[in-house]
Amino acid sequence: MAGQIIIVSGTSGSGKSTTCELFAKQAEAFWLLYGIDHFMAATFPSKFGHHGPRSLEGVQALPLDPDRPDGPLRWSLADNGVRAFNCFHEWIASASRSGCNIIVDHLMFTDPPFLQDAIWRLQGLPVLFVSLKPPFEVLKERVAMRKMDKRMPTDMLGEDAVRIIVDRLDRLRPWFYEAAYANDLYDLEIDTNVHGPQAVCEMIQGRLASGPGTAFDLLRARHHPDDDGRPSSPTRGAV
Repeated sequence: MAGQIIIVSGTSGSGKSTTCELFAKQAEAFWLLYGIDHFMAATFPSKFGHHGPRSLEGVQALPLDPDRPDGPLRWSLADNGVRAFNCFHEWIASASRSGCNIIVDHLMFTDPPFLQDAIWRLQGLPVLFVSLKPPFEVLKERVAMRKMDKRMPTDMLGEDAVRIIVDRLDRLRPWFYEAAYANDLYDLEIDTNVHGPQAVCEMIQGRLASGPGTAFDLLRARHHPDDDGRPSSPTRGAV
């Protein structure tokens, strides 16, 4: 029997990592814990990440407006990035097919097409799709209060690594918020400015108890299997 998948989507500061960790810790059943934070920090080679010297071959942070190179940024994937995230979604599917429950924190963008890839790679498996979305101003406050206590890649960026990273993340944040919530179809949507991590976990458990998620099934009716990353038109997405 396939294991249950829970995908918790939301941008940095939304509480997705805290929620997933708390859920797996408190659950009576056996739950694997994985997600985009684990993936980018420990699996994806940092030199190909958006802070790395070879980002143009992996995950790039590109100007939203080519005429404003110092303005807001967005993510774009090169071939290595596409293959890596395809693999990330296959690992989730493999865990479920092996009979393991797995809870995953994610950024379910439609461009780059993380959402489109995931809905088809996880077809036929039980998925509960959860969105955590506090107001943007709340996110800014939460992120501003965070300490930069992770090891800085001074070997790649030099002694000025903290300033470079903070600047890049600040320029990415508005796009992250818009892109992370471009999709409007979930099994459960929660404002984490109103509900704390414990309440969020209880809401997820309650939704699981009421039956399987249907959001991924409905999303497959919107997005063609060979979707190129742009949301499909109603005609193109009909199945």
